[in-house]
Amino acid sequence: MKTFTVKIPAGIRDNEKIRLVGQGKKGENGAKNGDLLIRIHIENSKNFRLKGCNLYTDLKITPWEAALGARIELNTIDGQETVYIQKGIQSGEKIRLSQNGYKDGKGGRGDLIAEIKIMVPKNLSQDEEKLYEKLKEVSTFNPR
Repeated sequence: MKTFTVKIPAGIRDNEKIRLVGQGKKGENGAKNGDLLIRIHIENSKNFRLKGCNLYTDLKITPWEAALGARIELNTIDGQETVYIQKGIQSGEKIRLSQNGYKDGKGGRGDLIAEIKIMVPKNLSQDEEKLYEKLKEVSTFNPR
């Protein structure tokens, strides 16, 4: 069994192959060894999904961040970026960070697209519950 160190080129696509010249089966009748082909399979991670050169992620925010707007740190493949959440943003809306996606292999990059997911707390403290009750009393908002 042989072990190989393989450099994966930036921007390689799912199902593309990397050829290791002369590392395949021995040639017949004294011929050169064949080439070893390695097929690349790119899996989505827990945080990112790849479509073309764009990366997709979920950005989970609180109801008050959605209602009031906020600046939030968003994880990217290069670290973190601060994104602005506009007042009144809705679940399912998307924020696009240009040139923060997957490399295209030609010096460019796709975008990072963050889909907003408004998360509601499952367990409320008494104070939180009182605030939601007060909001229910004073709000005229009805999405239906």
